[in-house]
Amino acid sequence: MTKIIVIGSGVIGLSSALLLSYAGFRVSVITRNPEEATSWVAGGMLAPFSEGLEGLLFDFSYESLKEYPSFVSFLGDVSGQKVDLWMEGINRVVLKGEDELFSKAQAYAEKGYKVELLEPSSLLSRDVQGIIHYAEEGWVDAQMLMDALLFAVSRMGMEFTIDHIVRAHMEEERVVYLEGLKGKYEADFYLFCTGAWTKTLFDLPVFPIKGQALKVKDFYVSRVHYSSVSYIIPRSRYTYIGATSETDGFNPDTTLEGLKNLSENALRIIPSMKHARLISTLVGFRPASPDSMPIFKVGENYLVLTGHHRNGILHAPITAKLVESYLVRGEKTPYMDVFSADRFKNP
Repeated sequence: MTKIIVIGSGVIGLSSALLLSYAGFRVSVITRNPEEATSWVAGGMLAPFSEGLEGLLFDFSYESLKEYPSFVSFLGDVSGQKVDLWMEGINRVVLKGEDELFSKAQAYAEKGYKVELLEPSSLLSRDVQGIIHYAEEGWVDAQMLMDALLFAVSRMGMEFTIDHIVRAHMEEERVVYLEGLKGKYEADFYLFCTGAWTKTLFDLPVFPIKGQALKVKDFYVSRVHYSSVSYIIPRSRYTYIGATSETDGFNPDTTLEGLKNLSENALRIIPSMKHARLISTLVGFRPASPDSMPIFKVGENYLVLTGHHRNGILHAPITAKLVESYLVRGEKTPYMDVFSADRFKNP
């Protein structure tokens, strides 16, 4: 039986590990900290339209969006855990001066996607000039998703090791073994899903974009309100307000400036949120790339999957299926070339 080691325990790594284990591979996961992954603090929006994505990145994202209901159902069956998923559409908030968003919506509608223009409700501020309802979008409780993935790993009998991998020992394009602080690890195939920390092992242009977010209670909206300055996400137990985008390295600090911006921008959309009560603050590090698209590196006996930036949660189902197709059937999907790390090589 082929032995596979997955390095990293974020949503991409665990989703891939789950599908590979279910396909019959002997899978183990190595992570330095299972609570470190940015997936735990993500907003969980499944929003390729609201994000304004285009081209092959939109195609990749839309395919993954359509996989989400079956992916969550499968995960629930394997893990025995409930994962809250809402597929009721997202309200894209259009502020004054953002008329180009209506043009973007029209372009999506002309391609046959489900788009509806709504009048702003009385809940919204006077800065809001319109609402674009993207009916195909949704959102998932990212914390529940990650909990379920960890339960699934356990129930599938996968070995889960806490160690910091400091080096992948290579011979040309082949991994010979992994060196951790606690030991040496060998496998037939290696899957590196190390997110914003990818550069510690590979010379790839991945860098962290810090995001601060808030959880609040005593306020509820029925649907995500996504704007250029804020996103307000209802969950079953609280409301999530996100998120800053900061080039601050791996500084884990919550700042007063960040909290001020989050609060003021949320109130700019929904003034009555001033009565909401703060539960907690969150900080995560998105794995960004220079062109804001994923990076896939294919080696002789390894794959690197990184650079998903703002869309790691959204991209989890299709990325895991891409890995499964490659290892089970030897199929290299076109996306592995589209997002190849080779695009950053000097000519």
